[in-house]
Amino acid sequence: MKIKLFSTLVLNVLILSFFSADQARASRNTTGSSSLMVQRGGAIIKFTQRQISEVNKKLRHTIKARYPQAVGANRDARLAKLNQALRSLASTEVAGFKRDFTPPEEPMGEMQSYYESEYAISLVTDEVVSIAFGVSTYGEGAAHPNHHTLVFNYDLRTGQTLSLADLFKPNSNYLKIISGYAIKELKKKLSPEPDEDWIERGAGASEENYKAWNIARDGLVVTFDPYQVASYAEGEHVVVVPYSVLKDLIVPSGALARVTANKR
Repeated sequence: MKIKLFSTLVLNVLILSFFSADQARASRNTTGSSSLMVQRGGAIIKFTQRQISEVNKKLRHTIKARYPQAVGANRDARLAKLNQALRSLASTEVAGFKRDFTPPEEPMGEMQSYYESEYAISLVTDEVVSIAFGVSTYGEGAAHPNHHTLVFNYDLRTGQTLSLADLFKPNSNYLKIISGYAIKELKKKLSPEPDEDWIERGAGASEENYKAWNIARDGLVVTFDPYQVASYAEGEHVVVVPYSVLKDLIVPSGALARVTANKR
């Protein structure tokens, strides 16, 4: 069973089949093929898809963890470091699944356990890379799979992954601003009868609620996983916070400032 992951700004490809059509139109770039070439600011970065695959008949589980790799890393130390970080992220996730996996004592149906991931490229410039991974896991005998979003936001200039706090000025109360906008948008999206308490808990101004974010051309893309702000059946919900809402909070010399400067 697959999940439908994110929408596009560039390629408009649906890469899995779980989330609703409305969510599929959210603001994301997707990798619908094995390679993607992105040109920004005179620099060209070409990505190709790699995969960690495993079929374990004894434990009755399969693994398909897809992740991108930049082509030309042997000639560019920045890309080599980027690729290493992406491989490490995928490997760590797979290792976590295998570590926590408990096989059933006996077969519990035709569908076996699995870990699957796809990725969507939200933004690539010659300085910033932002990628979302849609992860689907299933334990044999369960009523349904679980889905969550894993994000990778990376500053090519420094060779470091970015935290949300890195984007904004200290003491700027950025979480309150982002949360206020997201709650308002979620209540509109989930109308006419939104569960306001659920939304305010799941989208309140806490770091835990804002782990799944990506940088895009038009704004900060925040993903709320199933169960976070609404029922499992309603899937994920995506809110794009426009940079106009955040402009006074952004670190002037930071990664997000460079993205918004290039946009103008």
